Amino acid sequence: MIVKLPSDNVNSIKNDVDFDVEVLDFVYKNRFVRRRQLIDYMIEKHQEKRGYTRPSVERKLARLTKRKSLIIVKYPDLEKYGIDDKNRNASYLTLEEIIEDYEYLDTLFSYFESNHPDYDKNSILNEIDLHKETYSLTREKLDVLVDNLFTDDEKLQFHIIRILKEYITDKNITPINKEKLIKYLNDILSQFAGVSRDHELYRTGLIFILGYYNDDSVIDWLKYDLEKLEVEKHFDKIKDDYGNIYTARVIARHKLELFNMINQFKKEGKDEEARLVYNVKYEVAKILGDIKEREADF
Repeated sequence: MIVKLPSDNVNSIKNDVDFDVEVLDFVYKNRFVRRRQLIDYMIEKHQEKRGYTRPSVERKLARLTKRKSLIIVKYPDLEKYGIDDKNRNASYLTLEEIIEDYEYLDTLFSYFESNHPDYDKNSILNEIDLHKETYSLTREKLDVLVDNLFTDDEKLQFHIIRILKEYITDKNITPINKEKLIKYLNDILSQFAGVSRDHELYRTGLIFILGYYNDDSVIDWLKYDLEKLEVEKHFDKIKDDYGNIYTARVIARHKLELFNMINQFKKEGKDEEARLVYNVKYEVAKILGDIKEREADF
């Protein structure tokens, strides 16, 4: 004899399955989700359906965490998963497979840090790049990258510079040792003296990082470029390197020095150099809202 489940039980089981699938899919796509955010999302989306009151959703989530379908991540483990939340009571929900992804990439990075002879450092960074939208290096790991900036492997050096630029200027995730970073950046810029096809992109990244930190060495490198480079040939490149959102504050802070520089260049008949410094100041004035955008008329 076949025993049929009551229709209410069948519907309840189906609703639970639908709930589980939707929640796990949402968490997978978002990687790490605040519990309250997830509860609010489910209630809002299913506000006309039975079984989606706050107590009901909380009970179903508790069932998923109890059987480890959802993993709870709390402070102080948040930072190692790239979660910038200083609330010591904060907790997030994620999946075991996401935790495993982090453990895999953390292990690879440990080989990078320890100079493991069986693993190529560029290959490790390439693998991490494949997960750049879902995996985040911690500030401690960025310090490790800074420690590896001085290498005979130029490809590796360029790769590290690119990663540091992305994390610092795009993600606002910075190495812990600021002083070492700034020193190393200036030392490497000395190696990249002049603009070459191979170095100019990475040189720009270094200047942007120094600008991010409002470091006065930005002005020293502007002076260096004005003295050493063919200004007419590299006019737009130099203007873009120093007249941007990252260098704006340090350029503005040295407004009088740069004004005097323009006057001195004009006295010496170096009109192109004077025009370039003015254009850098002009771009910065636009960025800071001191003037409305129009063509420079210098």
